[in-house]
Amino acid sequence: MRRNRAGAVRSRSGKDRPTAPARWLRLSAVLVALGISGVGSLAMIPAASASPDDGLSETTHTRYELDGDGPVEVTVTATLVNNKPDSGGYYYFWDSYGVPVPAGADDVVASSRGATLPVSLESTEDPATSIALVSFSALMYGQEREVVWSYTIPGDAIRSESYTRVGPGYATFAVVAAGDRGQVTIEIVTPTAMTFDSTWDGFTSSDDGAFRTHRSTESQDEYGTSAYVSVRDPERADTSDVTVGEMTLTLSSFPGDVEWSDFVAEQVTTGLPMLEETIGQPWPGGVEVIREDVSPGILGYAWFDPGRGEIVVPEDLDAAVLMHELSHAWLNHSTFEGRWLYEGLSEFVGQRVAAETSGAQTSLKAPDRDEPDALALTAWDEVDISNGDHEVDTYGYAASYTAMFALMGELDDEALADVIGAAYAGESAYSGPDGDDVESRRTDWRRFLDLVEARAGVSGADVYRTWVVDPDQQALLDAREPARESYVAIDEADGDWLPPLGLRTAMTEWTFEEATSISTALGSVGATLSPDALASSAGAVQIAAEQAGLPEPASVRQSYEEVDSANDYVTLETLLPQAVEVVGNVGLASEAAADDGNLLGELGQLLLSVDASAADSRASLADGDLDEADAAAVTAIDRAAIAPWLGGAVMVIILAAITGAVLLIVRARRRPAPAGASGAWVAPPVGFSAPSSMIQHPGPATSPEPTTAGTSPPGWPAQPGTAPPPWTTDGAAWPPAGYTPPHAWPSGADVSTAAPEDNS
Repeated sequence: MRRNRAGAVRSRSGKDRPTAPARWLRLSAVLVALGISGVGSLAMIPAASASPDDGLSETTHTRYELDGDGPVEVTVTATLVNNKPDSGGYYYFWDSYGVPVPAGADDVVASSRGATLPVSLESTEDPATSIALVSFSALMYGQEREVVWSYTIPGDAIRSESYTRVGPGYATFAVVAAGDRGQVTIEIVTPTAMTFDSTWDGFTSSDDGAFRTHRSTESQDEYGTSAYVSVRDPERADTSDVTVGEMTLTLSSFPGDVEWSDFVAEQVTTGLPMLEETIGQPWPGGVEVIREDVSPGILGYAWFDPGRGEIVVPEDLDAAVLMHELSHAWLNHSTFEGRWLYEGLSEFVGQRVAAETSGAQTSLKAPDRDEPDALALTAWDEVDISNGDHEVDTYGYAASYTAMFALMGELDDEALADVIGAAYAGESAYSGPDGDDVESRRTDWRRFLDLVEARAGVSGADVYRTWVVDPDQQALLDAREPARESYVAIDEADGDWLPPLGLRTAMTEWTFEEATSISTALGSVGATLSPDALASSAGAVQIAAEQAGLPEPASVRQSYEEVDSANDYVTLETLLPQAVEVVGNVGLASEAAADDGNLLGELGQLLLSVDASAADSRASLADGDLDEADAAAVTAIDRAAIAPWLGGAVMVIILAAITGAVLLIVRARRRPAPAGASGAWVAPPVGFSAPSSMIQHPGPATSPEPTTAGTSPPGWPAQPGTAPPPWTTDGAAWPPAGYTPPHAWPSGADVSTAAPEDNS
């Protein structure tokens, strides 16, 4: 039976899926329905009578045996019983019967009752199928006949038109068994080392020593059972490694199929870096082996099995299928919700990268949206082809690719990587630059549409209506349109800031009633904003900051972007207009501080600390304290206004002080000397210290009044040729008791002062 690959991602194969073997059963039934009837007259039973109630009981046992090396040995045993009673002078009988065999079957023989029966191979409308028809004596009412056919299936060459393959360690072929419901048995015997895949899951397996038997006793319909099977011994394969950067993959091919290995190695080496660039994310790992198999061709899909770390692709040298499967390392059901998303994306990416690698590719044509098997892509989720839904599956692949191409076919590499990378990461189209303020999760059809429109600027609603959504989901799309218009208007009005978190969350969750309520609180009705809309006020804050040459107030931006409750929206009604005013005042303060005008203004600003007040206003604004920022700004502005006047007043005072000092100096220099003072002052001897009670003569500064030339203080030695002058000390006797006058003037001292030369 087909293995149940938990977590495996199925993908379309490169070739068209082969014709369903069930059709062959109907064909064989037609050929079986050959007979003669009547008494003395011959008549052929119409072919249309070949049905479960035609009177012929068919019990069949079909056994396929493989040893892993040679051809498949097939034995078909049919037990036929005529249950059609004679009636009205007529009798009914069968004298031939046929079973379908591969067109390339060898050694086809048949026998019955110990005798060999002649076999003719009749062609059918399917060139890969023949009917092995035998003839025998008339099988009358109540009679039974057993017929045994045997033949071998040698298999066809790799990449030939048919799907029959038999080689060392592998085989793929059709199994067909006609018979009445509940009377059909199929056995497929293989070595236990061989894996088993089938297009039908009605097989059970049991081991007997070195062999395993896959058995079915059920009937798919009234005609019998049919399926394709593929068996493979993984150990009997040619392997090689291909390394790209730090990643190494093992290629497992059919023995001797070097062409496939070379093709895959070249495509992986060239294409894997392109996949990383196109998807916008580094290689995530999870793949260790790329295996060649015919199973994808007969199952109708290739697959990526993360549990085994394996990609299984057909023998066809199809670069798009290979890139499709490699892209599933990123694009799968663990990162995307909905089969159409990850299959459509993988097909789109695979085709795009294959075109760059110059590899051969099979493209998918747009299906007819009105065909009988068409469906909304959101309803296409793991269609089980074993139940006969091949056509639905085929439609799903083609429609998914068509929708993806319509959404992203015109995007350049950068925009494409932005959209797919964000979808892979589970980001919301409404999240902030860090992507963590709105919840991240698997991308579904709604989040993907938001990303395509927000990140790439593509209008995708019409594409969704055509291919993706059902009628109920279309109603949700209709509700989204006005909510989206309001959001876009708000996002444009609030400049570089993000719309409030509450609105972005509601838009992400597609809760449009809530989103509309928030948009209304922000001042938007559809695409129209009210004059005092909060979003416009947020934009005005940024404009004010730009005009003032200031950074945006981070705290105000944070308050706006993170608001998510009704009370917070009310707070914004006060906060944002205040921020506009305060930013303007801080800008004016900074401008006033920088514009000192002239020397008087500069002096006044220095004295009034205008620069410091302006700096305080900017610091408070950066800290989010609007009140403090405004107070400091107003202070700076007011002080800057009076700074020139203060500077002028200070300059007047300074000039007046200077002028007064100059006049005093000039006046002092012009004062006449006291009467009788004609001599010059003679310096006292070295070491002389005048008594504190000595009367100081008036004179300039602190210098004693000069004595008459040639005189000395009392008690001093007289200068040569002079008489001691009279000297008094406040009425006290001089010299005081115990005073010892100097013995003589210092040797060589010039104690005389020459009289000024009279040049008159």
